Amino acid sequence: MSDDVIDIEALRRLLEVIGGDPEDLEELLEEFEEVGPSTLKTMQDSASADDLDTLRISSHGLKSNARDFGATALATACEDLEHACKAGEVEDPVAQVRAISVELDRARAALKAVSLS
Repeated sequence: MSDDVIDIEALRRLLEVIGGDPEDLEELLEEFEEVGPSTLKTMQDSASADDLDTLRISSHGLKSNARDFGATALATACEDLEHACKAGEVEDPVAQVRAISVELDRARAALKAVSLS
């Protein structure tokens, strides 16, 4: 499952950037495991409230984290929403955040299954 959801090479690059210590990568993954759902909650709340500025900022943050961990589909979905918010042209933000939620769940599950060894 992880191969189609996570770009392993992105994870390897991240590991290299942080000095090659797998324990440091594990800490970053644990942080993402905590921050991802929290950011998604902010996105859900802001989408429901039609608060495009907060939605844009949250989308940007989740996009950046997703990209770091190689969660390409999640990063792309967040980037699309971020740009739509910036342009003020978001069609059904609740549905878009719902789709991002699915991608976040897929990415979290895939990251738990990844082995870089």
